[in-house]
Amino acid sequence: MIASLGVAFGVGLLTVSASCIAAPLSLVIAAESTPAAVDCADSEGLLGKVERIAQRALAPKTPDAEAIRVVIQFDRSQGQYSAELVFHGPKPGERSLRDRSDRCEPLEDAVAVAIALLLDREIERRERELTEAPRAVTTIKIVTGRVEPRPFARGSVFLALEAGAQAGFNATAAPSAALAFGVRLQRGWLVESSAWTTLPAARTFGTGEVTLSLVAGTLRACHLWGHDWQWGPCAGVAVGRLHGSGRGFDESMSSSLLWSAVGGSVLLQRSLGERWELGLHALAWLPLKEQRFAVQNLGVAWSSAAVEPGLSVRLGFRFR
Repeated sequence: MIASLGVAFGVGLLTVSASCIAAPLSLVIAAESTPAAVDCADSEGLLGKVERIAQRALAPKTPDAEAIRVVIQFDRSQGQYSAELVFHGPKPGERSLRDRSDRCEPLEDAVAVAIALLLDREIERRERELTEAPRAVTTIKIVTGRVEPRPFARGSVFLALEAGAQAGFNATAAPSAALAFGVRLQRGWLVESSAWTTLPAARTFGTGEVTLSLVAGTLRACHLWGHDWQWGPCAGVAVGRLHGSGRGFDESMSSSLLWSAVGGSVLLQRSLGERWELGLHALAWLPLKEQRFAVQNLGVAWSSAAVEPGLSVRLGFRFR
């Protein structure tokens, strides 16, 4: 059922009674968040909020302590945070909470109040049963403490197109382009592979010129923070073919070399609606070996740099 945040929060603060202070009932929280709701509190943070409302410690002191277990799934979609609560133990059931906000804290407070209300009602019910039948001794023991959480929401699949400039292949910078395909995993992780190329760039040498181009495949992993704005570092490897050809010499030839590098980058992007993303990708490749193209009787026309930096504009599309 869907509960109003305002009603849940207001009623909760007024009805959580002092009986929670002395009751032995414990609480175990398992909180999960989708990549869109990574700012929502984790299990420990939510337990602390409930303890402050109940004014007592709620964590089980022994492995076999009687406890209410709550599995919480946070998500954010279309500018709205949501929380799906599943209660296990003495009071099983489900509850859904929603909140339109630019941060998750109001929804966290409502979730904490909803859990505190459940604890309070369960304690009051037990006290009432003891009052009505004082001679009855009821022993409830949880045989296993295993919590079966709902499956975590799978990551989203995306496609991204990059266009920019890459230094290291001529006197200034060569135009570059890349097409990436990847998956956004849990907790902000992103893994992608891409096909990357630099357009032919000419370097004047002697009476002619040497034209260089690169075609490579890359594999990259990133960790991003944020929601509407996301940013974070990336690390990757690349392998490809570096092609050089001469023109304007007595005898013009071409040659190809195996090019390999490791690199790091920083990705900054902004979500545009539910599917699109626009951002900047600043990267630097470190070739694993020195490479060069030479012109016979004239010398070295080009040699690889220790660091090859680049900057690209990135447009991405999420399929789900």
